[in-house]
Amino acid sequence: MSRRRARTSRRVLLVIRLVTRSAALATAAGVLATAAAVLLPGGKIASAASTASTAPAASAASTTGAVVFPRRVRRIVLHVLGSPTYDRPDRRFIFYDPPATHRLWKRRFGAHWIVWVDGTIWPRHPQPGEEPSFAPPEDGAQGREWQELLSRQAAPVYSHVYMRNTASLGIEVAHSGRSADPFPPAQIASLTWLLRTLLTASDGRLTEASIVGHKDLDLRPALVAPSCEGPRCLVFVDGQGRPLRWRVDPPESLFRGLAVQGLAIPRPADGDADLLRAEALAPGVIPATARWSP
Repeated sequence: MSRRRARTSRRVLLVIRLVTRSAALATAAGVLATAAAVLLPGGKIASAASTASTAPAASAASTTGAVVFPRRVRRIVLHVLGSPTYDRPDRRFIFYDPPATHRLWKRRFGAHWIVWVDGTIWPRHPQPGEEPSFAPPEDGAQGREWQELLSRQAAPVYSHVYMRNTASLGIEVAHSGRSADPFPPAQIASLTWLLRTLLTASDGRLTEASIVGHKDLDLRPALVAPSCEGPRCLVFVDGQGRPLRWRVDPPESLFRGLAVQGLAIPRPADGDADLLRAEALAPGVIPATARWSP
């Protein structure tokens, strides 16, 4: 019995050594693969977002047939993260980075994507194992893999615009919301790619006319108590006693930037009128209020 046990023990030890060696080799290979993915030409280290810029892999079941773009979607709504925040002057026209913004949002709240200032795109809820952000392909390709990725990310309904969530997609652009603050070229280029790829994925159901601003859909005044719906609710007013509006985004300069890229989105001539009234408020001051009668 003792010899048999000894042979069994030696075999167990041998198996353990082989398993340990295989695990070590696999770990080393993984480290080398990670280094190769992160190290760019010239010895520069890329951010996590920039390493996710290659086209997503297509599943075997999705290589034929039409891309399944959500049938519910009839509009794409553009937002910016900064806003007048009349009741919080310390937060007026400021914004946070995507991770911080996502932490502030409730699970079913927010836009489907945030386009950061460097052009990286941050989906609301990446799938397990996916990077938190990605960059569009350098050649601007809108291939099937990209269309399928965006169609999947567009599927959930998030709360991003008053009473219009079911039939829309939301895109937040990281920006102060001020009319004179520029949008970085990389940000405009990425937003253009995102919009064009969504339009392509829709197979003609959506056009440039389907792209609107948050301010175009939510016309409510800036109610002091957002839950107040009856007559004579208190609203914030400008210096002439006119009701201000919460939703004055995005600035028209965003649409002008997209027009330069070839996206001709129909816009009104006075699209920034309410934003300019909000910008005229004295810094650090909460505006006056008045009773509002619709």
